Amino acid sequence: MDYKADITLNEKDSLQDMLNLEKNLVKVYSTAMTEGASDGFRTVIKEHWNQTVDDQASVYFMMTDHGYAKVTSAPETTVSEEKNRFLKIKSGLS
Repeated sequence: MDYKADITLNEKDSLQDMLNLEKNLVKVYSTAMTEGASDGFRTVIKEHWNQTVDDQASVYFMMTDHGYAKVTSAPETTVSEEKNRFLKIKSGLS
């Protein structure tokens, strides 16, 4: 059977795809940094990681500018609760 579907990504889907790719690259570079043994390798990976983090932010901000991603502020009580929760976790690690 010869099946061919015409699939076209719109701008929102394309940006979401790019955002997902950049987020995955950040994870891959993070793993490489923790697994790499040589300083030269780690330096190169850090440079790529930094650029990828910047690229991810650029795509995300482009999405928010176009209304494809919504940013809402959390209530101060929620922020305080989360800070306290992470402080408890952090103190448990010491």
